[in-house]
Amino acid sequence: MKFYESQRNLLLGGGAAAGVIIFLAIIVGLQYIAIQYPKRWDLTKTGQYTLAPQSRKILDQLRQDKVAVEALAFYETKDVGARDSVRDLLDQYRDVYPDLKYSFIDPDRERAVALANKIESYPTVVIKVGKKEERISTADEESVTNAISRLLRTEVKKVYFLKGHGELSPASTEPEGLKVAKENIEKQNYKTDEIVLMQTPEVPKDTTILIIAGPKTDLMDSELEQIRNYLKQGGSLFVLLNPFQAPKLCGFLKDYGFVTADDIVVDQMSRVLGGDYLMPVVTTYVNFAITKNFNVASFFPEVRSVAASKERGPNLVGQDLAMTSPVSWTINQEQLKSGNAKFDSKTGAKGPISVMAVSTYTPPETQHPAAKNASETDKKPDGKPEETKKSPDEKPDKTTKKARIVVSGSSHVASNKFFKLQGNGDLFMNTVSWLAEDENLIAIRPKSPRSQPLVLQSRDSLMILLIPVVVIPLAWIIAGIVVFLYRKRTAAI
Repeated sequence: MKFYESQRNLLLGGGAAAGVIIFLAIIVGLQYIAIQYPKRWDLTKTGQYTLAPQSRKILDQLRQDKVAVEALAFYETKDVGARDSVRDLLDQYRDVYPDLKYSFIDPDRERAVALANKIESYPTVVIKVGKKEERISTADEESVTNAISRLLRTEVKKVYFLKGHGELSPASTEPEGLKVAKENIEKQNYKTDEIVLMQTPEVPKDTTILIIAGPKTDLMDSELEQIRNYLKQGGSLFVLLNPFQAPKLCGFLKDYGFVTADDIVVDQMSRVLGGDYLMPVVTTYVNFAITKNFNVASFFPEVRSVAASKERGPNLVGQDLAMTSPVSWTINQEQLKSGNAKFDSKTGAKGPISVMAVSTYTPPETQHPAAKNASETDKKPDGKPEETKKSPDEKPDKTTKKARIVVSGSSHVASNKFFKLQGNGDLFMNTVSWLAEDENLIAIRPKSPRSQPLVLQSRDSLMILLIPVVVIPLAWIIAGIVVFLYRKRTAAI
């Protein structure tokens, strides 16, 4: 009897030991797999530990061009928290682009390396692409991505802001200024400057984009002619209008496929979201390079309607970009002054209202001969040319140089006060990137991490108290009692 009891105990003990060994083997195996094939999951609501689409686009470009990237992070060894934070960020880049190499260097211990890289202060991250390098002192995603973007650029592009007509100033830090927009443009490695066309014979040859932001008085005929000549050479123009202002400029834009009206948009949806009736919220975007995969709401304070003309020719293609909600409408200046914001079918239009549009223009003298012949032969019975099927963002052939034009019905959408409101800044910068023919930079840009407060209701607080304090300990107690009773019963048998 004792023999059988000792044999049974041996088998039970052996089974338990085998179970422990198998369990440990599984844990070791999983750990080995995790080390060999690391995988990250970002469970934060804001995607704090996931690279933004813009960062991924640039890394995809590096992969296609097979460009090696090296990052030297000069941090003191004792600065453990900052080093771990930067290492985690660089790991995110390396997960997407394995050819990105990085290393941490203590500038006090490795003075030769620090001197060779001309490190005068730290922390500093030196990012190298080929023989070019960029230095950043704040290592966040926005800084790293912009640094890589600047290193990939082979030319410096120039953005001019028109002045002399009461436009929003890129030098102003006031709420109505464009200082924030200017700084974001420069982060993309563009150079910015202001220009007075009344003092120059033509738009400068080095102009990549000409921005006209909220002129309060109209442009002179000579200035409009300079801009017309600039567009004939394939220039890029970004116009941000104000309601009831600059009628001559609006007439000029009509020649390039834009329809504007002397109105202002009223939107009930904005009031629901805590805004003002005259600050429409835009969540509907027409599919285009600027707005592709753009799913962030934007706000257009004091905006007039801007739509693409339905009358198009072989040298002009346009489309709407941003639409207000169906519960919006337009009113005229008299209604605005009288305080009567009700919809009037005789003077206004029902939503959705287009408040931003785009067009591409190919001057007839630069059209490809085949295109000219097509425009002469492919006509409707009434003598009008066939409407082109091409998309406005279609790449021009080698023999043509297309002008790119974007018009917004609000200049305040890019002002210091509203630039960082929801998707306003991204929409503005996507427009700049498209006008500069830098489509690879069009995406939702990296955001600086922000604290996300957790607001708990009373029942949520109660659950948080009960689960760790009551439920989990009680579960262990019940499990212990079950095991104890099972063993007691087994021993009795």
